[in-house]
Amino acid sequence: MEIQTSGRPIESLLEKVLCMNILSSDYFKELYRLKTYHEVFDEIYNQVDLVEPWMTGNCRGPSTSCCLLYKFFTMNGLLKQPDSPYIRAILKNV
Repeated sequence: MEIQTSGRPIESLLEKVLCMNILSSDYFKELYRLKTYHEVFDEIYNQVDLVEPWMTGNCRGPSTSCCLLYKFFTMNGLLKQPDSPYIRAILKNV
């Protein structure tokens, strides 16, 4: 199944290496437990403290915010939510 937003596949919205790293990250795999938008919003509220595509430091894996953005793409639609500036920042460019 091809994930699309605005008629374009997600891979055309994020760089290919980032997408591959998101899909193979342990954190993204843990996000499978989140089934509703509200659960993802709570995860953003509790876990995100910067909005960058890559983690800082030596690890250089995909950031929490990018993994959560990809999770939204896999949920068949997006919502706008006013409770957290991090939620709005992640959804702003969608």
